[in-house]
Amino acid sequence: MEILAYAHSYAAYEEAAGIEYDLPKLNLNWAKLPSSAWLSLLGVAVLFGSMNMVAPASAAQYFVNTRGSCLNARTGPGTVYPSAICVRNGAALKNVVRFENGWAQLSSGRWVAAQFISTAPGSGSTPGNVGGPLLRPGARNQAVRDVQIALRLPVDGVYGPNTAAAVRRFQANNGLLVDGIVGPQTRRALFR
Repeated sequence: MEILAYAHSYAAYEEAAGIEYDLPKLNLNWAKLPSSAWLSLLGVAVLFGSMNMVAPASAAQYFVNTRGSCLNARTGPGTVYPSAICVRNGAALKNVVRFENGWAQLSSGRWVAAQFISTAPGSGSTPGNVGGPLLRPGARNQAVRDVQIALRLPVDGVYGPNTAAAVRRFQANNGLLVDGIVGPQTRRALFR
């Protein structure tokens, strides 16, 4: 600390040399200053220390917080874009580079729904809240593949007539509303 005080005092004294101030004469004790190698090392340490303190505003670490289910990382900002991967609840996400219309773009280029990310990791599951999109005829994504696997159907990722019929049968056999749509109740029964 004494070295930094000497350096600051000297710099202030040198800056003020050409200005008419009534400053006391500064007598530096150069013998107390370490060799130039130590001073260089100190300068580098101060430089790296100050650079480490500066963090970009978007450097917050985000986690999946869906209350139990996985989060679809999509190829674009919306549910019309296909799901590229399903990230498990509680997982750390890559850096968020921007937000757009309720979606967060990750540094990997994938998009996730901003409502399902937070700065605290999610854990467990909440009964009655099984996450995921509503699946109905015409949907094409990984969630449809998951449903097809659970129903032991041929897997193509397309919610077509065969998948809709199998969902209706499953709903009827499990005392659920028979509408052919995979919502929270059907999803919970499928993935117990």
